[in-house]
Amino acid sequence: MSTKPVTQKVESESNGGSEGAGLVIENRAQECARIVKRLLEMIDRHVASLTKSGLSISWAEMQLVLLALEADVDGRDVNVHLDGADEISAYVRRNLFDELVGEPSNIFYTTQVDGKTVRYEALPKDFWKECLSLLRQKLGELREKP
Repeated sequence: MSTKPVTQKVESESNGGSEGAGLVIENRAQECARIVKRLLEMIDRHVASLTKSGLSISWAEMQLVLLALEADVDGRDVNVHLDGADEISAYVRRNLFDELVGEPSNIFYTTQVDGKTVRYEALPKDFWKECLSLLRQKLGELREKP
């Protein structure tokens, strides 16, 4: 589990009290890069584990996992991206998805409420979407490297 401090912001009426609405993440780009680095490390471990088992995940399957993660954030059906093809490919995609989809609940930010109280806030959905976008970009860059 990871925690980082954030600044407190008064919740505006326009956000309707959505998750993470009271958070302003300091150094947003730096924080997103830190989270993406963590996700890339998880993907590397997952791929290494697959290799030991004689399995692999293709670029196209990795893209389906990313689509499923994005669908999950938006509350859409993830199964259209994870199921199908052969059972082993679906198993590989679903396992990676399951490992990555839980990350927002493992990353907390602290807000100092008063002199004695610190509140822990889960990663906001809009920030998670930013992280997924950067993850997609970084995976593309890694794919293009010789």
